[in-house]
Amino acid sequence: MTEIKVIGDILSGKFQPALTGNRIVDAALIDHFCQNLAVALGLSQTAVHAEHHWDLTIAPEPIYLVDDQILAVTTHLRGLNNVIAVAHKDLLRGQIAATQQALTNRLSLHSTAN
Repeated sequence: MTEIKVIGDILSGKFQPALTGNRIVDAALIDHFCQNLAVALGLSQTAVHAEHHWDLTIAPEPIYLVDDQILAVTTHLRGLNNVIAVAHKDLLRGQIAATQQALTNRLSLHSTAN
């Protein structure tokens, strides 16, 4: 099963951007985005989850959906095939259409390669 990690805020370590600056609000917004995405993709709620204590390390298996504002300041993540940028405003509003399309394309390419 594909694991999807959503990074919209980072609560620990040296690099700690936040979605809104309020931990409770950030967690709720990202959880809402994750739930919407899981439903749209027909995945279990556990397959799509927020990664709040991320250390900027990319494992090869999961797909990382990263706030485009975080990607803008972390150049080493660009160009990796398992990292997809998510518009900051989409995370704030729970809008998943663009991310769903990017993931659908990525997952279909992944299943074709196997």
